[in-house]
Amino acid sequence: MDAYRALIRENISYGDLIRDHPYTADLIDGYVELMVEVCCTQRETVRVNQEDLPAGVVRSRFLELNREHILYVMEAMQRNTKQVANIRGYILSALYNAPVTIGQYYTSQVSYDLAQDWGVGT
Repeated sequence: MDAYRALIRENISYGDLIRDHPYTADLIDGYVELMVEVCCTQRETVRVNQEDLPAGVVRSRFLELNREHILYVMEAMQRNTKQVANIRGYILSALYNAPVTIGQYYTSQVSYDLAQDWGVGT
C-alpha cells in the first residue's frame, strides 16, 4: 500500500496540491486513500459507474491521474448541489472518469464564459 500511496502522490504532485490548497488537505488525502484502496484490492472487479470493471483497468486509470485531474474532481464536487447517497461510489466514478471528461468540461466552461462575455443567452 505504501508503494501505491507514494506513486499516486507523486503522480498528482501531492506536495504542491497540499501547499496550494491547505484547507482541502483532508479531501485530497481522502482521494489518495480511496485510490490506494482500489489499487491494492484483491478483487477481480471494482464497481465504478454502477458497473463491475476489471480491477486492473481501474488501477491503470487511477495511476494516470495527475494534479489537474484532482483539481477538476474537487471543483466538480464543489459545484454539485445534489444529495449524494453513495459518496464513495460517486467519488470513485468522478476520479475514474476524470481523464476522459476533463477536456470536455473545460471546453464547455470556456464556451459558457465567452457566451456570457458577449451577452449570448442573457
